[in-house]
Amino acid sequence: MDSLHHFREVWAVDFEFTAPPGHRPKPLCVVARELRSGRLVERWICDDPPAHPPYPTGDDVLVVAYYASAEWSCHLALGWPMPARIIDLYAEFANLTSGKRPSTGRGLLGALTYHGLPALDAVEKAPMRDLAIRGGPFSAAERIALVEYCRADVDSLARLLSTMIEKIDVPRALLRGRYTVAVARMESQGIPLDADTLMRLQNSWQAIKSQLIFAIDKAYGVFIPVRGELDPTTRFGSAIIESAKEYDLDPDALAEAAEAIVRAEREMRRSRSEAIHAARAATGLTATRTTELRGAGHGCFDVHGLDEPARELAQTFPMLGLGAGIGPMELDGDSTEAIRNLLNEPDPSALPRHHPDIVRRAVTLVVADRGPRLRRVPLRFSVTRWAAYLAENNIPWPRLASGELALDDDSFREMARLYPVKVGPIRELRHTLGQMRLNELSVGPDDRNRVLLSMFSSKTGRNQPSNSKFIFGPSCWLRSLIRPEVGRALAYVDWSAQELGIAAALSDDDRMKEAYRSGDPYLWFGRFAGRVPVDATKKTHGTERDLLKVVMLGVLYGLSDVGLARRLGIPQAYGRELLSLHRQTFRHYWRWSDGIQDRAILTNRLQTVFGWSVHVGPDTTSTSLRNFPMQAHGAEMMRLAACIATERGIEVCCPVHDAFLIEAPMDRIESETERMRAAMQEASELVLPGFPLRTDTKTIRYPDRYSDERGCVMWELVLSLLGELDDLTASGEDVSVGGYPSPLI
Repeated sequence: MDSLHHFREVWAVDFEFTAPPGHRPKPLCVVARELRSGRLVERWICDDPPAHPPYPTGDDVLVVAYYASAEWSCHLALGWPMPARIIDLYAEFANLTSGKRPSTGRGLLGALTYHGLPALDAVEKAPMRDLAIRGGPFSAAERIALVEYCRADVDSLARLLSTMIEKIDVPRALLRGRYTVAVARMESQGIPLDADTLMRLQNSWQAIKSQLIFAIDKAYGVFIPVRGELDPTTRFGSAIIESAKEYDLDPDALAEAAEAIVRAEREMRRSRSEAIHAARAATGLTATRTTELRGAGHGCFDVHGLDEPARELAQTFPMLGLGAGIGPMELDGDSTEAIRNLLNEPDPSALPRHHPDIVRRAVTLVVADRGPRLRRVPLRFSVTRWAAYLAENNIPWPRLASGELALDDDSFREMARLYPVKVGPIRELRHTLGQMRLNELSVGPDDRNRVLLSMFSSKTGRNQPSNSKFIFGPSCWLRSLIRPEVGRALAYVDWSAQELGIAAALSDDDRMKEAYRSGDPYLWFGRFAGRVPVDATKKTHGTERDLLKVVMLGVLYGLSDVGLARRLGIPQAYGRELLSLHRQTFRHYWRWSDGIQDRAILTNRLQTVFGWSVHVGPDTTSTSLRNFPMQAHGAEMMRLAACIATERGIEVCCPVHDAFLIEAPMDRIESETERMRAAMQEASELVLPGFPLRTDTKTIRYPDRYSDERGCVMWELVLSLLGELDDLTASGEDVSVGGYPSPLI
């Protein structure tokens, strides 16, 4: 390990801890070994932790860990200082295998197996991991087992470092190690949430989802009942449509009510039929027998000896309405008379759903159900109606190669950006109904959202936190749950057109640089290409700007004329023309981008200025190669900014792709925001010397809450529905979903 000779000591460190979702970790034990001398330190720290770490953390000491942010989260929990020099072998293994797919995964076990080193297998590790997760109290034997398990990981870490060190670019590895401290600080900080509203949402979520469709679809008309649309040529459809028109009712609600009545009667009839069958068997008065009696001019009234069976049947099947049956030694003449009347008539047949009596009762039911009550008709998205809506509103929609509408979430998300009012709410609704699981949000006892940021998880080195656990993962309307605590404020600080700025700087394209510095690169391109007038603004030429934005961002990952045409729903020839305009305008960028692709194919590798790599394999696409420099350098920029900001004491709640959410006391939020912007500008100049990127900010002061303009309408609607549900629950109403409850029939 000659490359580490300038460090006085090299320590391998590992903790075992417990951390329920949303909680900060509670350290259980720590094991550390100095790799040159072999000195071993083992401490059980759950009950009486020391004030300082049992290993040095100064500038002349290297500390090695695997997924090191977990270790530094324990340092924060214990109040220990952070190591000054760190190598995280997880980050280095992720960099080494970026673009590859290690069959054993990227955990410590996977890294050891990848390098042919011995390790505990997954079966051996699982019980110890489960024991740590369980938490205390721990027996003496369990403490010993956890410490031994921790020691085994430290010894594995030492073997892995010895094997990997020759492949590690130490100065750049130290920079990645520095970022693990920033990650620990951000994960510990967490994001303040309105936990009371979240709990109300979780408790009423199923009912809310069913109502969202009705509320949003009023403006679109693209959802239809699950059973299909009413057919006016059928007896049922005709009866329902005519009655709905006569009484000014929703025909779908009326149809559902009629079907609910039929379902309820069918269920009641099933139980009653079983009881009548038992009565006929007990008395011998089967349907065939009663028919024979009537044919002979008799009836059940001529049959004697029914007193005893009548009494027993009255007691066993009260739904037959035969009376009480009195006691075992007494007779009830009413029961005998009732059973004769019951069995003398043929079994009643069910009324069809179009029968006037059924429809009349359905009208009564729906009229009674008006007002702030739950809509109970199950609906589904109609592709046919959506196509008609798009045509009516002149919205060009992406299509598949088959010519069918592209209905994937990426297409909806892109079109929602272009048409936030006409498409945005439907996209939010589909995403909400299909993917959101509110109970999975990771919230701690202090009402803060904390998740594993999953650093270095993507090919480009970006974080990939869980979409279901992270508040910025689900639909954007849910972000309105983010709210600062009393006396505090939040600021959302993001780079403006970060990827485009990176492309301009790396390609050294003077026109693209000028476009970025103009403040609106999309309209700059439009003016230069003669597509918009020189005085065009976002307000006056918003549609054209959105189209140009898709072009300028799409080319960053090699979007073809075919892909552009499908994305925008325009003819391929028009897509080809737009790309040609871009090539003519930004010639230097295109030469550079073509060169990036050629270099990757020739060398099987691309790398950022700070050493993050991607390896080219048989599955690598040309689009991902062209986009790698922008995404990977954006990730480098984010990591540097996080390091600078957290080291300067800025309270960073989390990173969000190309932005940060920070918090501070309300009277200091402006100054802290400026410090964050300075850190981000400094980071951008370290990655792109001489070309600082702009930042934008949004401030949220208590009692206000964070809001994303794409989700404001949905948030207000959800809150309104939640209030209605609360009122209904308070008044004793049934807020269950899935059809009209039988007590209303």
